[in-house]
Amino acid sequence: MRFSHVAAGDTFTTAELQAGVAEALDIPVEECPLSSVRYELSKLRAKGLVEKLPHSRRYHLLPNGYRICLLFLKLFDKIYAPLAAGLLHPYRGDRIMADERLTQLDKLYRSVTAALDKLVAAVGLKIAGLINRLTRTKFSLGPR
Repeated sequence: MRFSHVAAGDTFTTAELQAGVAEALDIPVEECPLSSVRYELSKLRAKGLVEKLPHSRRYHLLPNGYRICLLFLKLFDKIYAPLAAGLLHPYRGDRIMADERLTQLDKLYRSVTAALDKLVAAVGLKIAGLINRLTRTKFSLGPR
């Protein structure tokens, strides 16, 4: 996974994160300047999740940052990746299969998908995502 070395306790620089951030945001590296990565890290520093090492350009995760990083890695591995695989490459028969023939795991993933759809609609993320696409910016790391 793209940022797993950060969770492994290694230190990192903005330059080491830049390509991964650009890839995650699906933008060219040229549109993800180091200054934007530094700005995002400054926000994480202000929240006490990341610390800059003294007399260095390197950063490392603080305990709460580590816990949050692990949470996201676990969510990706256990929930996001399987859900995305099911959405991007569904089996034809899954759509027409009767609920009583679904496995417990399939039923749970359907429940998670439905709950996430409700959550996204409730907090207005669909609108935010549409606005981002229309303005061609992705979070605050995109072109300004």
